[in-house]
Amino acid sequence: MLVSISIVCAALAFLASLAGALALARANRERWAFALVVAAPLLAALVFNAFSLLPATTGAVEASAQPTSPTAVPASAAAREAVPAAAPVANTELAGWRHSAEELRRAKRYAEARDMYEKVVNAAPLDADGWADLGDASSAAAGNDLRAGGTAIDRALAIDPKHPKALWLKASLELQEKRYGDAATLWQRLLDLLPADSGDARIVKANLEESRTLASTQGSQR
Repeated sequence: MLVSISIVCAALAFLASLAGALALARANRERWAFALVVAAPLLAALVFNAFSLLPATTGAVEASAQPTSPTAVPASAAAREAVPAAAPVANTELAGWRHSAEELRRAKRYAEARDMYEKVVNAAPLDADGWADLGDASSAAAGNDLRAGGTAIDRALAIDPKHPKALWLKASLELQEKRYGDAATLWQRLLDLLPADSGDARIVKANLEESRTLASTQGSQR
């Protein structure tokens, strides 16, 4: 009987994920909708495994005495097998973490903002916005040293190579590390994505020209 319950609950979890993705898409939050669609099979599998592992009884299934809490999603299949599955995080809870992180960032409490963004990306590992924000907050918490956020910035670009904020941060990191040619390449990629008459485009264009000048000077000194 538990097997049939597991299948039904897994199917309901899958359908609920798709319904949530549709609602997000209608609200013009395509990245979130895509992430939820990708995560739907995993959520269904987690629900199926959770119910399948419950002990069989002749009456009602006893509730687990050990509460669950949202924790980091293991990075590999081996880790998932070694660690009990975490409870899926509700969209409202995730949005609350994101809002709290933004408020902390505005208050210049960067270390706390970084920790909150880490909760966001652990719960939504395919969220490029979350990774870019984590990279930004990590850099700010380290005294504007972009190397501290380098890994998170790279993760954001791996998910979305055209992510504007991640490109801006990566180009700034290359500039900080005096890799001026690479910085110029990234500024150009970002400039191509921005409206030509926007304020951001003017700033990026100035950064592009600066990087090109520095790259030329650097090349002549070798």
